Amino acid sequence: MTTAVKAPPTTTARDSRSAVLVAMADTFIGGMGHPGSPIRVAASMEETFARLPSPADRRRLRLIVGVLGRRSGAFLLTGRPVAFHRWPREQRVAVMAAWSTSRLAFRRQLFQVFKRLSLLAFLGDTEDDGTNPVWPEIGYPGPVSAPPPMPKAIRTTTLDGDTTLTCDAVVVGSGAGGGVAAAELSAAGKDVIVLEEGGYYNEADFNQLELAMMRKLYYQGGFAATADAGIALVAGGCLGGGTVINYTTSFRSPDWLRDEWAQRHGLAAFATDEYTSSLDAVYERLGVNVNHSRVSARERVLERGLRQLGWHVGYMPRNVQGCTQDERCGFCGYGCQIGAKQSTLKTYLMDAYRRRARIVVNCTVDRVLIEGGRAVGVRATVRQPEMPAFTLIVRSRAVVAAAGAIATPALLQRSGLRSKAVGHWLRLHPATAVSGIFDESIRPWEGTLQSVYSDEFTNLDGNHFGPKIESAPLHPALLALVTPWRKPDQYRRLMRQLPNLSLTGILLRDSGGGRVTSKDGTSRVDYRLSRQDLAHMRKGIEVGVRVLEAAGAREIFTSQSAYVAYRPGQRGGVESYMSEVDRNGYGPGQMGYVSFHQMGSCRMGNDPATSVVGPDHQAHAVRGLFVADGSAFPSASGVNPMITIMAMAHRASRFIAATC
Repeated sequence: MTTAVKAPPTTTARDSRSAVLVAMADTFIGGMGHPGSPIRVAASMEETFARLPSPADRRRLRLIVGVLGRRSGAFLLTGRPVAFHRWPREQRVAVMAAWSTSRLAFRRQLFQVFKRLSLLAFLGDTEDDGTNPVWPEIGYPGPVSAPPPMPKAIRTTTLDGDTTLTCDAVVVGSGAGGGVAAAELSAAGKDVIVLEEGGYYNEADFNQLELAMMRKLYYQGGFAATADAGIALVAGGCLGGGTVINYTTSFRSPDWLRDEWAQRHGLAAFATDEYTSSLDAVYERLGVNVNHSRVSARERVLERGLRQLGWHVGYMPRNVQGCTQDERCGFCGYGCQIGAKQSTLKTYLMDAYRRRARIVVNCTVDRVLIEGGRAVGVRATVRQPEMPAFTLIVRSRAVVAAAGAIATPALLQRSGLRSKAVGHWLRLHPATAVSGIFDESIRPWEGTLQSVYSDEFTNLDGNHFGPKIESAPLHPALLALVTPWRKPDQYRRLMRQLPNLSLTGILLRDSGGGRVTSKDGTSRVDYRLSRQDLAHMRKGIEVGVRVLEAAGAREIFTSQSAYVAYRPGQRGGVESYMSEVDRNGYGPGQMGYVSFHQMGSCRMGNDPATSVVGPDHQAHAVRGLFVADGSAFPSASGVNPMITIMAMAHRASRFIAATC
């Protein structure tokens, strides 16, 4: 018989919270690992709490954990007047399983938060010796190569106290938009300062450990999500931004998108040779090619299924040079050890640095300084290791906001920008996955990040809305996001199938939208899929099931909280199975969603009532303030957006240079 997790002998609130976290970890991992695993996981969860950027979020989570640690609180949340950590494991498992599919969205939200915190720490974190005791059990090798001793090519600007700097243009953010803007402005002879909230890491830091790399390289340490916890938000959070961690997929802006922006949004420049030349320049600088798209075992499954059904198959253009396409490549979502990925670290930021641009990292921009209706610089907080935080003022002739579609609107709102359009019309390219278990060995963590895709269903309505089918490498921590948890034994069985697992990713061009607001100085994201988008998502899931069935999967399951499985040949076929998927729902906490691409929250247009910046990327409400990232998209791109962001920033740089 399982026993309750005993509380520490003291009774402080902190001890109670710790005991609850140990019990929560024990609930989800259920005996996997070793006897000390729940304690290690609980400590990692506490560290994650401390890293959350919003004080309100930190307080809320600690409050909930504290409530569960008291008899009265546990009774309010569960109906059982016993502190959560004193329950036997089977009772804790039962209540978490009930919360996972509860009719109450609040309970589903709590389940998702605790599941994600527990399982990411359990599967992605390591012991002191750099190993994880569960990896051998699930057939995962962990890191396959050590980081090379590569010196950092950029010498960032070091500050030791409150400082004021001056320049022609200050660029907030260093990813696809900020990196290009910095390089092009520097090439135009402008004095440029780049401010990056994250740290500077290169090949010598990329140790292939999931949780460690997420905390260093990802926005909010990889734990960002919509306010209802329904969609995980994946974005870059280091020098180089998303270009350091993305999957190198380099689609040009589709012609239909350019026409849509030109005709429907009145932005004629996107249909001209001017914008084409910016696309060409970016493609050339990044060395985009299809010669590095060797199909991995994981994607051979996708290709096999698509061809068996007679559906479209395409090969990814990628911004890589000298990629060996070996087992290390699957780890490049945590940084490319061999330096083949042509991120802005390797390209545009280096160009800017060689032209004397100054780069400051670990620097959070608090607000844009506006005087007389014009942007004149920024105020920022710099946090360096083993030093107290201090203030940096940058006085400039132009300010370029390129912090991404989540952080940029929050910055403009904190700065008092008087525009009702700021933060509206957010698009997330919501994605989910359908997973298949095969008899053959696939080792889905290996090989080219992305090489195969299908556009068979991307135009379901004649307006280019519909699901794009892609794939992605599968490591344990990512698998934790898309694998349903009902009880530890069931979860263990699925995790043991990792070496034989492949997935179809459904990437949806969304027609509905969300909103970003600034709360406690941080970003809050509210978003719901529209009815049309839900219908298209359902179609994408059905397509994913059919592809895996055609490829020879013996068991297929969705990313729903309920374990909704299909075994090819079962009675009723795919149609009957999709009815079961429908019954278990597509709402927040019912279906697992991830957003890898955020856009549109400071969109471009001619009308100040419905857009934030004009065709020249300058804010309608503030002269000298420009937006040069994915938030400027008038609508969702429908393809992985890196190249479009870069081309827009390349074009924007000419207008910015003219003002400074």
